[in-house]
Amino acid sequence: MTPEHEQNKQISKVLQYIEAHLTEPLQLENVAKVSTYSPYYFQRLFKKIVGESPANYIKRLRLENAAHLLIYEPHMPVTTIAYQSGFSSLSYFTYSFKAYFEMSPKRWREGAYLERFTREYQDSKKSKLLNNNMKAVSQTNNYNEFRWLDLSAVKTVQLKRCSTVKRICTGPYTEGLPEVWEELYHWANARGYHQDHLFTFGIPKNNPYITPPEKSQYECCLGLHLEYQDLEDEVIGDFEGGNHVLFEFEEPLHYSEREKIIECYAELYSIWLPKSGYRYLSNPIEVVQLEREENSLTVNCKIKAIGLAIEPK
Repeated sequence: MTPEHEQNKQISKVLQYIEAHLTEPLQLENVAKVSTYSPYYFQRLFKKIVGESPANYIKRLRLENAAHLLIYEPHMPVTTIAYQSGFSSLSYFTYSFKAYFEMSPKRWREGAYLERFTREYQDSKKSKLLNNNMKAVSQTNNYNEFRWLDLSAVKTVQLKRCSTVKRICTGPYTEGLPEVWEELYHWANARGYHQDHLFTFGIPKNNPYITPPEKSQYECCLGLHLEYQDLEDEVIGDFEGGNHVLFEFEEPLHYSEREKIIECYAELYSIWLPKSGYRYLSNPIEVVQLEREENSLTVNCKIKAIGLAIEPK
């Protein structure tokens, strides 16, 4: 294993740890221990690989999580959202939210999020702010009907729990991911992992309406449904599986067709979800198709379906 691979592996372990403990106090010393590096070296390495300091990264994730909950959990009190997102007080949360989003949590929830989003969540409280310039934003971008989703292709399914070998990528979802999938394909093929035994899926960790593209993260995952050995050099995750809603595209899409994928997500979250009797549980998934070109090492990757982990409301 090269030093660079080892460093990426350790920082990936830290990213998983932060996500799993985001609502808890995350002291630098404790987070650095996960990486096995000293706090000083860890901070430098984290910023080099992730692009921001550990403290800024943790705070941004907490704020973005809260912004999501303010929309899609309209009956959850703001105080509860603040604490569930890892903030120690409502006043500090409100101050931080205003500094990051340039508006209060209350104003965001009441409709100002539509300055960024293309769809109003249909269970949300009616906004008092959708007038004048906000009303113009709503009328231009907002609609409450299905244009991209074919409801006959929307299904609820049970996905199996599995371990995953993953690569964590930072940057726009339209750049670099096919190359990562190609590397993973050859990694699995060289170890004799048959494609029939792999669940190939991606996890976009960030909402494109909230997170800047250059700070967005994406996990390329190979789900292993069998017991495999010799994985100590890899970043291993655990996919919980469970009840999911899946929308399968009639024709698989390239990563470059992100705008269409985003439109489908918008309808799934804002129109299908509130009418379905379900609530979402975690990040969406993207079922990926990998096909090697004949007489070539080139691997083509396309998104076959998108999905959300769900449970009854």
